[in-house]
Amino acid sequence: MFTKKTSLIIPTKNRPYLLSKLLFQLKKLRIKFNEIIIVDSSDKQFKNEVKYLSQKYKCKMFTTKSSTSYQRNFGIKKKSKKSKYIMFLDDDIFFKKKAFANMDKALKANFKINLNILGYGFNQVNNLKLSYLDIIKKSKFTSFLGLYSDKPGKVLRSGWQTKIVNLKTNLFTDWMHSAAIIIPIVNLKSRFDLNLGSYSYLEDLDFSINMRKKNKSGKFLLVSSAQFNHPNNIDRIDFNFGKVEFLNRFWIVQKYNYDFTKFFYIALVKIVMSFFSALLNFKKFPKFFGNITGLCSCLKQIFLKKNK
Repeated sequence: MFTKKTSLIIPTKNRPYLLSKLLFQLKKLRIKFNEIIIVDSSDKQFKNEVKYLSQKYKCKMFTTKSSTSYQRNFGIKKKSKKSKYIMFLDDDIFFKKKAFANMDKALKANFKINLNILGYGFNQVNNLKLSYLDIIKKSKFTSFLGLYSDKPGKVLRSGWQTKIVNLKTNLFTDWMHSAAIIIPIVNLKSRFDLNLGSYSYLEDLDFSINMRKKNKSGKFLLVSSAQFNHPNNIDRIDFNFGKVEFLNRFWIVQKYNYDFTKFFYIALVKIVMSFFSALLNFKKFPKFFGNITGLCSCLKQIFLKKNK
């Protein structure tokens, strides 16, 4: 299996219980990697637990500052030179039983026909219903204006990307989420952007765009039968996330010269929906105000740039 030629990199922070479940699951599935690298940024009270798990499951453990992007980049530096692939994995993933076997088949099949595939992604499956914002974004009107798309895995000129969940067939995409992905080391010419902060929101989008920029004919393959659950996805409703949600997106729009006008159209729609969502649940108002603050900061940056 491809895993025997793979360096698995798992960034983690303050979640030894979830990390333990993940490592136990890999052992139970009899998945063997060339090496497992745990890059830990936990607070002091959790470090010994992470260290114990690393020793128990024979992983390499490193301690760094708290930043998902930094931790992944650090893991890349520490990978074995003997590995053919790198796999990035969140610490709270739950794989379906045949996920790795199906991914192995996809890797071998596509290697034989020599497609220019930059990376491979597992398929996240969930039972979440579409939000009102998702319905609006996928409408014919927004597609007609070029603001969004009803096709999964697309990156739009607005700087927004479409979701990739519950795929029924294999799909070539413009981007892939970093929760569970595999990259041939020969294609690993990009690094995760540290400008996206410690939480590193949208780091996978930026990483994917950067990879494709360096190889314009390249693509990503999402393997529908290689399924996983991400049960600990949470609805982030705090002020800081609301702010970062817009600032990091705007950073990507600037970095890759996307369409500012289209970005702001979608941003305004999102703010309106965020407001109505907060009316139904007052606990979401901090995120709404964070969105407002973030958008104002984006407008300020444009104003200052024009008046230099």
